[in-house]
Amino acid sequence: MLNLISNKKKYCVFDIGTDKVVCLLFKYENGQPVIIGMDHQKSIGFSQSHISNENNLSQAIIKSLKKSLPKNTNFKNYIFYSNITDINSLTKKNFSEINSGRLGITQKDIRTVFKKSLVESKIKGKNLIHSYPMNFRIDDSKLIDNPVGEKCEKFGISSFNIMVDKRLYEKLNTCFKNEKIEIKQFFDSGIASSLSNLTKDEKKNGVACIDVGATTSKVTVFINDKIVYSKNIPLGGEHVTNDLSKGLDISKESSEHAKIVHGTLNMSFDEQIEINSHKTKNKTISKNILYGIIKPRYEEIFEIIRDHIFDDIYARVSIKSIVITGGASKIFGLLDLSESIFNRKARIGTVCNKTSFFYNKPEFSTILGLIKLAQDNKNLQLSNEIQKRNFLSKFDRLENWIEESYA
Repeated sequence: MLNLISNKKKYCVFDIGTDKVVCLLFKYENGQPVIIGMDHQKSIGFSQSHISNENNLSQAIIKSLKKSLPKNTNFKNYIFYSNITDINSLTKKNFSEINSGRLGITQKDIRTVFKKSLVESKIKGKNLIHSYPMNFRIDDSKLIDNPVGEKCEKFGISSFNIMVDKRLYEKLNTCFKNEKIEIKQFFDSGIASSLSNLTKDEKKNGVACIDVGATTSKVTVFINDKIVYSKNIPLGGEHVTNDLSKGLDISKESSEHAKIVHGTLNMSFDEQIEINSHKTKNKTISKNILYGIIKPRYEEIFEIIRDHIFDDIYARVSIKSIVITGGASKIFGLLDLSESIFNRKARIGTVCNKTSFFYNKPEFSTILGLIKLAQDNKNLQLSNEIQKRNFLSKFDRLENWIEESYA
C-alpha cells in the first residue's frame, strides 16, 4: 500500500473542545510517532458543537500552534488534522450493490461498489467524515469479508457512515483557514478517543468506549473489530460543576476545584471539607453533600448513555465490557457506578506507561487517537474529495487500500 505518511514529513493534530484547544506536533522515526511539541489553551468561542465566536476560536488555535512549534520554525510544512464534535452527528448504515457477472469478483469490482456506496451515502446538509466497510454481500444471501475471486451475479457492500452538520464543519474549517491552516481531514472525536484506549481483544469481543468530556459524552461501540455505533450526547463534567455551583452557592471555579479535589461517587463517613467561596474566605461542609449533588448527575449521564446504546439490540447483546475515558472520568468511584448501570465489567482508559506525560491523563485521549488516525491509512476517510465530487485522489488511495486488504 502507498505509504501516505513519510518519515520526512511533519504532522499536527488539533483537539478542539469546550474546555481546551490542544495542539500536538509529531513526526515519524523508525515507523513510530515522535512528539515534537505540544501546547493547550483555554477554548474560547466553542461549546457543545456550537461556534459562537470564530475569531476567538481562531486565536486559541493559532496560539496553541505557535507555542507548540520549536524555536525558529514555522508551520508551513506541516500536514494538519483535527477532530470535530457534533452532538447532531448522524450515523447511517448503507447498502450498495452492482452487477458483477460470473467471472469472479476483482479489485476493480470492489472499487466500483465502494465508490457507489460513498456517492449514495451523501445527505443534504451533512458532511461524510467516516465510511467503514462492514461486510460484502454475494447474491443477496452470502456475507463475506474478503470477496476477491467469488463468483456471483450481484455484489454488494454494507458500510457504517458517520456524518456531521455541514454548517459546523464549514465554520470550524473557517476558524483554521483564518490562520492559514489547511486541515487535510476531520475525524470524529469519539472515534479518535476509542482508538487510543481500546485493545484488539476488546474491539473483537465487543466493547463500548465512553469519553466523558466537558459538555459532551462521546460513545463508540466496536463488535468483531468493527464500529457499529457512534453517538455524541450533550452531557458532561461541566454539568456536574454547574450543579455544584448552584447547590453550594459558590463560583464555577470553586465548584470545579471542589469536584476535582473532593468529588466522589462513594458515600463517605461524614468527612468535613473546606471549599473556597467568594462570599467568605472558605466554607466548611460535609463531603456527603458533594456526594449527594455529584452522584445523581453521573447516574443520569450514564443511564442516558446506556439507554441510547441498548436501544440497538445488536449492541446490547454483544457488548462485553465498558472503557471510560475523558477528563470527567477521573472521579473516584466511577467504575463501581458504571458497572452497576451497565452490568458489564469496566475500566478507565489511560496510557499505561507511568513515565509518559499522558499517564493518568484520560483528558488527552482524543489527541492521542488523532495520531493513530493520521497513521492508519485504512481509516483515512477522504470525504473532502467526495464532497467536492473529485474522486481521483480518493480512489487512487482507495486502490492502494484494496490491494493491501484484498490481495
